[in-house]
Amino acid sequence: MKYYKLVESININEIGIYPQVTNTEKFFDTQEFGLGFNERIEKEFILPVPIMENKAKVTSIISVTAIDNSVFLVLKNYFIDFLKKFKIGDFQFWNIDVYHKKQLIKDYYLFHLSYPSQKEVIDFEKSKFKIKDNTNIILEQKKYTDYHGYQTDWKKLIWEGSVITFDTLYLDFSSANLDLIRIIDIDSIGIGYYVSERLKNAIEKEKFTGFAFQEIEEMDKRIKVIF
Repeated sequence: MKYYKLVESININEIGIYPQVTNTEKFFDTQEFGLGFNERIEKEFILPVPIMENKAKVTSIISVTAIDNSVFLVLKNYFIDFLKKFKIGDFQFWNIDVYHKKQLIKDYYLFHLSYPSQKEVIDFEKSKFKIKDNTNIILEQKKYTDYHGYQTDWKKLIWEGSVITFDTLYLDFSSANLDLIRIIDIDSIGIGYYVSERLKNAIEKEKFTGFAFQEIEEMDKRIKVIF
């Protein structure tokens, strides 16, 4: 099954202005490092309050600069009901207040897909990685055989100010069977939500607004994809 990267639309005719939200109140808790990266969120946290630009249009998904869209999406409640018809694994959602032209909109939710899929999707044996310091100097070329070794290094290096990036990244979706997946803990180019072709076609058929879809290999020439 083919997959696409889920991205926010920049079509001004559809969304009014991009991003639709640049002012968000009470957003600090959602920016806590590690919150919701790899598991369900069990702790209580303060929900953000997005304030839409006056020129923004109300859409099924909205772009919010203060909310990490590799972890959370801001969706209309009817879209979450729609998602329940598909195979998407465990997820959470919280009702949030959104303001548009000083009017309160009560039917937006902060959506979180609980468990990411990089362990299953990244072919670590084929991929080639490198470690860089905080000045972008390459410290080491690195190969990994599995996600465990990669994640161990990633957690350690991130606190040291170094990062793992890739020379070649192989994403293998040939065994994937979920319609919505999330990838985290890799170079920022690849993190985020991915949708199956089945879900993409259904979103387009229903004319939900604010969504766009990117061919995965067009994200970066270093990314190779297997379906």
